[in-house]
Amino acid sequence: MKKNINFKPAAISVLLGMSAMMAMGSANASDAPTSLNQDAVSLLQAVEIAKNETGGIPLEAERDVKHGQAVYEVELSATDGQEIHTVINAQTGEVILMQKRRDHDDDQDDQVEDAMWLSGLNNGTYLSLEQAVIQAETEFGGKAWSVDVDDHFGKITYDVEMLDANGKRVETHIDAVAVAVK
Repeated sequence: MKKNINFKPAAISVLLGMSAMMAMGSANASDAPTSLNQDAVSLLQAVEIAKNETGGIPLEAERDVKHGQAVYEVELSATDGQEIHTVINAQTGEVILMQKRRDHDDDQDDQVEDAMWLSGLNNGTYLSLEQAVIQAETEFGGKAWSVDVDDHFGKITYDVEMLDANGKRVETHIDAVAVAVK
């Protein structure tokens, strides 16, 4: 009987922990659109709006839901190294927020990586965010709602989350290294 008593608190702790993890996962899942035409503004259109508004180079973009309203958060880099955070309304294309910031607490390695990434974009070593999204959308016949750069064991990729042509959520990795045209 004593084993049962010790088991109950442990089981309850495990169940509570799993419930919390499931709740967090479902909160992130709600940021994804539920259909291909749910938003009037696509991720690529939001990126273009952010670029035109700031003159920056997009580094990542994702759809989010804030206070029940769908928005795209687009992170860009200015030529002076400042990070630019923009928030675009997914229904109207309105720029809700544009904030330049230089985080003095940033690790210098991160700043060096960002500078190297921008250099690679400028000299054609890397695909642009837009090129990666177009490639993914063409491959799956769908619409992207999130894209960011990631380093998978030394291989630089764009991680693209999207709805495919059937409205199913998929994630793909697009090689960030530009392929030389022969």
